[in-house]
Amino acid sequence: MNLRALPKIEFHRHLDGSVRYQTIVDLGRHNRIDLGDAWSLRKRVTVTKPFETLQEVLNCFWTTQKVLCNYEAIRRVAFENVEDCFRDGVVLAELRFAPLFIMKDKTLGFDEVFEGVIDGIREGMDKYPVQVGLIHILPRALDRERDAASTEECLRYARKCDRLVGFDLADPEPDDSFVTYGPLVARASAAGLGITVHSGEDTSPGHMWKSLETYQPRRIGHGIQAVHDPELMRALKERDVFLEVCPTSNWLTGQVPTTASHPFPKLLAAGVCLTLNSDDPQLMGIDLVREYEIAHNEWGMSAEALVKLNRDALRASFLPEDIRRHVAARL
Repeated sequence: MNLRALPKIEFHRHLDGSVRYQTIVDLGRHNRIDLGDAWSLRKRVTVTKPFETLQEVLNCFWTTQKVLCNYEAIRRVAFENVEDCFRDGVVLAELRFAPLFIMKDKTLGFDEVFEGVIDGIREGMDKYPVQVGLIHILPRALDRERDAASTEECLRYARKCDRLVGFDLADPEPDDSFVTYGPLVARASAAGLGITVHSGEDTSPGHMWKSLETYQPRRIGHGIQAVHDPELMRALKERDVFLEVCPTSNWLTGQVPTTASHPFPKLLAAGVCLTLNSDDPQLMGIDLVREYEIAHNEWGMSAEALVKLNRDALRASFLPEDIRRHVAARL
């Protein structure tokens, strides 16, 4: 089976967390950013073995974040994300990015971030046959005082860019975050953005229940802890809520002991709607094809099952119906 040629849909890829190593070097040199020696740099921007906590992995993003320092750098990284998706056989991708993460400790403004990302993915779509949507992220671990401002900027750009289609919450999910972010997610939903939130990655089924009730998402990032709650799996199935599952990422963040023991097959057998994703492929030294190899070689999923996975996923895309119809013909 040629897994690279298999037409794929990807919903969970962090654009600002997937920067090629050579691009980091180039941007650092061009913008005179001190990134240290080459050996330690590669070690700091590539996760190759499991860490003990999710936070340890998240800390690796900060070196990459330094080089996202201006419009041109952001545009280049956005374009290369589309190019990498094409090389993975992706026909529809929803790439997510966090303006507040990119802007932290810099003089960048919202306009430079949004326009760099939008122009980069449009340049990518002009060159490659990949349909791309964008998902705005609020990082729960950063400045909550600026979250409302970031939300408003997201809605402003969504009104003039039909490719900005989703809204997400990322980073660890503390118990007090539901009160903080509920109104902001509701505002984004009322404005027509699709809702997906990181939940149940390194927390509990209880957090996923709170996410379901508070945010009413169409999709949930990761969500693998649902496997421990049969009632939650039934609720996900009945509400047709998709989980954006990232097997290698779950292994590297210490959520599963091996990719072979990942709960994906159990969730699928329970009727939960699932998608396969790469999360941060450059940071993790992988590509999306690796996740399909895991599904085929370690879980025994057939070519037909993988095709069905992508055809089913299409109905959970946040992109407009006419684009989804166009993509359906390629699956």
